[in-house]
Amino acid sequence: MAKVENDLDIYYAVGNANTQRQENELAAIMKKRNSAGWKLISTSTAIVDTKNLFSNLYLFWEKK
Repeated sequence: MAKVENDLDIYYAVGNANTQRQENELAAIMKKRNSAGWKLISTSTAIVDTKNLFSNLYLFWEKK
């Protein structure tokens, strides 16, 4: 049976605006993970501060 590893990245994004900086940071995370053999299997978001519209993005990874 193949060994499967799982990992999680938590991206703390301020506000609900999708800025170029945030896009660049996420692209760098995905490029680094993909080049290391990780596969993105799921994403999830959670609003952690409704007053300031602060949310987190969770990236779930798998590597065989």
